Amino acid sequence: MKKYQSYPFEISGLNPAGKGLATLDDVQTTIPFGLPGQQVQAQVVKKKRDQASARVQAVLRRRPDEIAPACAHFGQPPDTSGRGCGGCQWQTLPYASQLALKRELLQNTLAGLVPAEAWREIIGSPLAYRYRNKVELSFGDKVFIPDEEYRALRAAKTPLPQGFYLGFHVPGSFGTVVPLRECHLVSEPMQQIFQALSQLLPTLGADVYSPRHHTGYWRHLILREGVRSGEIMVHFNTTDTDAPDWSAVLNYLNGLDLPAGSRIRSVLHSVHTGDAQIVGWNPPTLLQGETVISDSLCGLDFEISPYAFFQTNTLAAERLYQAVVALADLRQAPVVYDLYSGTGTIGMILAHHGARAVYGLEEIESAVADAQRNAARNQLQHCHFAAGKVEARFSELMALHPPDLVVVDPPRVGLHKNVSHWLNSLALPQLIYVSCNPAALARDLEILQAVYTVEVVQPVDLFPQTGHVETIVRLVRRP
Repeated sequence: MKKYQSYPFEISGLNPAGKGLATLDDVQTTIPFGLPGQQVQAQVVKKKRDQASARVQAVLRRRPDEIAPACAHFGQPPDTSGRGCGGCQWQTLPYASQLALKRELLQNTLAGLVPAEAWREIIGSPLAYRYRNKVELSFGDKVFIPDEEYRALRAAKTPLPQGFYLGFHVPGSFGTVVPLRECHLVSEPMQQIFQALSQLLPTLGADVYSPRHHTGYWRHLILREGVRSGEIMVHFNTTDTDAPDWSAVLNYLNGLDLPAGSRIRSVLHSVHTGDAQIVGWNPPTLLQGETVISDSLCGLDFEISPYAFFQTNTLAAERLYQAVVALADLRQAPVVYDLYSGTGTIGMILAHHGARAVYGLEEIESAVADAQRNAARNQLQHCHFAAGKVEARFSELMALHPPDLVVVDPPRVGLHKNVSHWLNSLALPQLIYVSCNPAALARDLEILQAVYTVEVVQPVDLFPQTGHVETIVRLVRRP
């Protein structure tokens, strides 16, 4: 196998990230957008000893259950048409097949760590499309140009097309975007808003930001929605130059005929002057309405601030949290630690269902402030949240009150090894691990199994049309 050469591959499985796996000439090759059962023609783009990665050029044989994708933008970016956004990887699979693959992916990743009787059937999302309550779009002055067209323009010494584009950026090129006409993962009201703004904003005289020249104004558009409240937040992120007439923007938004039950509650503007193409954390200015939107989850009311973490699939997240409550024996757990607590959602729901005291620990201070505000909003005086790294402050928690139950919901990197060893030293009757990364979960279970045994593994799908899968693991102390 040689780099940049093209070969036929038989996709035989998935890696923990949901990407296709194939073996050719004893080289294990990762092939994004490849599905088990497919034969694909793919170009090797990276190779190191017995590992490689390749890019699909054509599907030579499809799975028997494949279907037509729902979205015009489905495809690996940048595909030959320049339209593939890359946000979805599995739109050509029926949802039942997606769920089966995710369970199989988990079983393969956790092989040898989980007894057969511990596995539960995967919990699916109530919605396979239109489930996201947040979308972050990028402005750019370039669109991807297929290779043949690019070479023709260069040969003719024709300037590459530049313009005003709003969509998802092409990986590795923040100034190049896939202009978005539609997105089947967000609600119709949010789609209507970004479609309308993509028509209005180019007429206001301010340019999009260019990461090459560090000029221009528009950087990002972030939309958030309370699924049950119907409240929408419109957040513009820009540089500090060339400000447009905001009254024109507000009048335009106020004139949109949104579906019944939906309304724009919050319009915000934040400034980021750094070179990096990120939204940043600068406090936004309120242009209209209020600084938050609201939603309800598992019987609790939540205010969602501009930078707050809130699971992007509200209805599926509710199923996940209900499963956590069902797996946590709160009759035997009056004191709960909610570690990597984020905005405190899990801890508050456990408190709402009977935990006598909840202590949450989260590194991001703004998330802690959100948790404290929402605990007060729901009159959960027995919820306490503090800021700090879990690995640095868990001993302080122990000084307050030893836990009867610990729930961990770490980021994709998983648990810090010191946290894993501390959990082993506690030898708790029960431990709940909520994971968003099967590979990190497998690594952490290797350590935890010295003291605990896996009693239940509950997969949950929060991200249909992608290879991502969430996992709840209930561990109990070994006899």
